[in-house]
Amino acid sequence: MDRHKVAAVSAPAVMPVIMSGVFALARRRLGNRGGYLAGFGAYWLICAGWAIALIGRRRAGRALLASSPPANSNSLLQGMLLIWPPLGAVTTRLIPELSTVDRQMVATSAAIAQINAAVEELFWRETYVELWPNNPWLGWIWPSIGFALWHVAPQVIHPSRLGKGRYVAASLALGLSWGYVAWSTRSIRWTTVSHVVTDASGLRNSLYFLE
Repeated sequence: MDRHKVAAVSAPAVMPVIMSGVFALARRRLGNRGGYLAGFGAYWLICAGWAIALIGRRRAGRALLASSPPANSNSLLQGMLLIWPPLGAVTTRLIPELSTVDRQMVATSAAIAQINAAVEELFWRETYVELWPNNPWLGWIWPSIGFALWHVAPQVIHPSRLGKGRYVAASLALGLSWGYVAWSTRSIRWTTVSHVVTDASGLRNSLYFLE
C-alpha cells in the first residue's frame, strides 16, 4: 500500500485515541461547554483535512456536491438501511423532545447536523469508498468500526444517556448501514441526507452548544 492507504488504514484506530485526548485537554483548558465546542471543531477540521489529504480536493468536493449519481443495485436493501436511522431518531427523540425546545435549539440542531453529517460522510464513508471500491472490509467495515469507536471521545465531557457501550454499539449499527450504502452505490448523496435527519432529530443535543 502507498502512504495514503497506510494513513487511511491507521485512521480508524488512531482517531478515537487522538480525539479522546483532544476532548480531555479541551475540557481542562476551557471547561465543559468550551471544551465540547473546541473538541468538535477540532474533529471536523481533522476529518475534512484528512479526507482532502487522502483523496484530494477535487474528489472531496465532487462527493460533497453529489455530482456522481448513486448506482441503483440492491435498491430495496439500500432504502431500508437509509430509512431506519432517521425513522428511529424521529420517533424516539424528535417527537418526544419537540415540546421541550425552542426555535433557537431547533435551528442550532439543524445547523450542527448539516456540518457534522457532511464532514463525517466525507471522511468515514467517501474516503474509504474512493480508496477501496472493491474491498468491503477496508471500504466499508473497518471505517465503520472506527466511526463507532470515535464516539467514545465526546463522552469524556458529555456521557450518553444510553451508556458508553450501548452508544458505541448504536453508532456501529449506523456506520455499517450508511457504510454499506455508500460502498455499494459509490456515493454519499443519500447517506448524508439520512445522517443529517438523524443528527438533527436529537434536539436537546443543541444544549451542549448553547448552554
